[in-house]
Amino acid sequence: PESWNLSHPEVITQIHRQYYEAGADVVFTNTFGVNGLKYSKEEIEKLVSAALENAHRAAELCSSGAGKKYVALDIGPLGKLLKPFGEVEFEDAVEAFAQTVRAAVRSSGCRPDLVIIETINDAYESKAAVLAVKENCDLPIIVSNAYQEDGKLLTGADPMTMITLLEGLRVDAIGMNCSMGPSQLLPIAQEYIANSSLPVLFMPNAGMPCLK
Repeated sequence: PESWNLSHPEVITQIHRQYYEAGADVVFTNTFGVNGLKYSKEEIEKLVSAALENAHRAAELCSSGAGKKYVALDIGPLGKLLKPFGEVEFEDAVEAFAQTVRAAVRSSGCRPDLVIIETINDAYESKAAVLAVKENCDLPIIVSNAYQEDGKLLTGADPMTMITLLEGLRVDAIGMNCSMGPSQLLPIAQEYIANSSLPVLFMPNAGMPCLK
């Protein structure tokens, strides 16, 4: 889907614009899958630059709502597990994320306002992504993890572990997204709110799929 930033920019821009006009203050760039394990450096530069341009253009075209419209650089999981669960070295993960961040901050005239690290289900990979952002820019960082039905990340970290880790890394907001619907994810959100000193993001799926 990231290739549509270049091949169908008008479609991506319109989607962003519809979110703004529905009342959103922030949109996420169409860069969820852009990282150094999936794309070359040249491809990353082009895709990230186009994604930022599309999001900023949508903000300029938005005809409703008062106040500033913000653009968040969207960073999703690498698609491969880090050691010891997978084969990716921690340093390689940091560099894969960093290539996306560097492309964003080099984008002329269309830099992001913040970074959203989302849908990552491993504490170690979350740390790698945060370090990649902090080492390459000073933008605010939101980290949102994807929890399973047992209330833990895929690699075993529970909410208190993630709260402690991410507050220690001095990110700006933390939370959870995807994986489950509102009712299933609510207890985890409540645990975050009860124990974190940071703002909490709560973005569950619309509901669980019903297979017939």
